[in-house]
Amino acid sequence: MNTKSDNNRHVVDVLFVLALFGVFAASALMLVTIGANVYKKTVSNMNHNFSERTAYAYVMEKIRQNDSYETISVDEIDGTPALTFTKTNGEDTFCTYLYLYEGQLKELFVRKDSFWGTNILSAGQDIMPMSSFTLEETNDGLIRLVLDTGSGKPITLYASPRSERP
Repeated sequence: MNTKSDNNRHVVDVLFVLALFGVFAASALMLVTIGANVYKKTVSNMNHNFSERTAYAYVMEKIRQNDSYETISVDEIDGTPALTFTKTNGEDTFCTYLYLYEGQLKELFVRKDSFWGTNILSAGQDIMPMSSFTLEETNDGLIRLVLDTGSGKPITLYASPRSERP
């Protein structure tokens, strides 16, 4: 009669199964935690890349859309640097300005010789949040743009208007 030995064997079997289940549960929990952290980091990187690429693509597309002889320039409106696109429609000349105001990249479309009044910068349409938008015309005809969407890693672009004299 080995009932005591049989009972001990059953207890050891049960403890082994419980320990195995505990290891499995801990492994599953660790795997889910690692997966959640990887997902969180991936989403964060995708959002960061989206905002930077959107800013880059928007400005470059505006330059490409308006690329004709002497229509793109770097100017100032109310002391703020602005990328200016000038278009003539019949007898009227219109300007589109891209500039930074109160942490937003803004776009303003106005008649060139119209009276703007005070605080024209706030009248522009908000495009996207941006912490820095620097413009400079280089000696070789390029436009140097430095964009920072708040990531702390500015993007430097060089745009070359391709249109020549008509």
